[in-house]
Amino acid sequence: MFNRVIVAFDGSERALDALFLAEALTTSDGELVVCCVHHYEALSARIDPTEPGIDREAAQECVARATGLLQRGLTVTTMFLAGASPAATLQKVAVRRHADLLVLGSSHRGALGRVFVGSVSQETLHGAPCPVAIAPAGLHRKPAGIRLARIAVGYDLVTPPPEALKEAATLASQTGAELELVAVADTAAARAGGASAALSYPAIVKARLDAAEAGISQALGALPAGIRACGVVRDGRASEELLGLTHSVDLLVLGSRDRGPLRTLLLGSVCDVVVRAAACPVLVVPPSSEAEDPAHRDSDTLANV
Repeated sequence: MFNRVIVAFDGSERALDALFLAEALTTSDGELVVCCVHHYEALSARIDPTEPGIDREAAQECVARATGLLQRGLTVTTMFLAGASPAATLQKVAVRRHADLLVLGSSHRGALGRVFVGSVSQETLHGAPCPVAIAPAGLHRKPAGIRLARIAVGYDLVTPPPEALKEAATLASQTGAELELVAVADTAAARAGGASAALSYPAIVKARLDAAEAGISQALGALPAGIRACGVVRDGRASEELLGLTHSVDLLVLGSRDRGPLRTLLLGSVCDVVVRAAACPVLVVPPSSEAEDPAHRDSDTLANV
C-alpha cells in the first residue's frame, strides 16, 4: 500500500474509477491528494493564469464531489492544477509532494471538457517520478469493491525490472495476496529471427523457454519468506498474453524502461497496449535510478482549493 497517493479527478466516469482505486491503494494513515487538472487552452493563459478561461469554480466543485465519495476516512488534500501539459503538471506535483503513487483513469477527456485532453495516461507514464496506477473503465461499479487476492508481475527476460518485482512483493506481503510471476517467451519472434549456423529452430525455441524458466525460478527463490508465489512461462505475443492475464488477476504490475537505447519487453507499445485495454488495474513501476525529474519543465500554476 502507499502512503501519499495523488489521484487525478475531472468528474468523469473514468475519474471515478481512478478515485476508487486510489482510495483502495492508500494506507489507512496515509494521505490522498485529489487533483483537478485544467489544461491551458490559450498561450495567454500561460502568461496570465487568472484568465477567465480557467474555471476555478468548476474545479472546486469537482474536487468537492470527489472527497464526498470517499468512504474510508482518509486524510484528504484537494488541489487545483493548471498547466499547458496535464501529464507534465501531474508529474511535477508528484515530485513536489513526494508522492508514492499517481493514479489515473483510462479516459482521455473529462466532464469539464478541457481536462485530460489527449492520451494523458500514456504521457504521464513516460518519465513519471513514481509508480503510476491505471484504473480500468467501470471499476467503480464493481459491487464487491477492490480486493487484492491475486497480483501478477510481468517478468522481463532480457533485463528483469527489480523495482516492479519488489513493489509487487511488498503489496503481496501487505495484503496476503498470491503473487504470480509471468514471463512471456515469444518463441515465434525467436523463430522469425532465423536459425544460425550453430542453432536450429527447435534449439532456438528451447533456449528461449529454458531461459524463461530459469529466470522465473531465480526470481521466486529471491522473494522474501512468507509470500505465496508461483511462476509461469507463456508463449505468445507479450501484449496479448499480458492482456489475457488481466482477466484472471486483481492487479498487474509492470516495470518500465523509459530511458536508454535498449527498449525492453515491457516498454513502449506493449505497456501502452496493456494499460489501454486491461481488465484489471495496472501498476507501472519506473526504474528508481533513472526516473526523470520533471521539475524543470515548463512552468505551471498550482493552487490548493
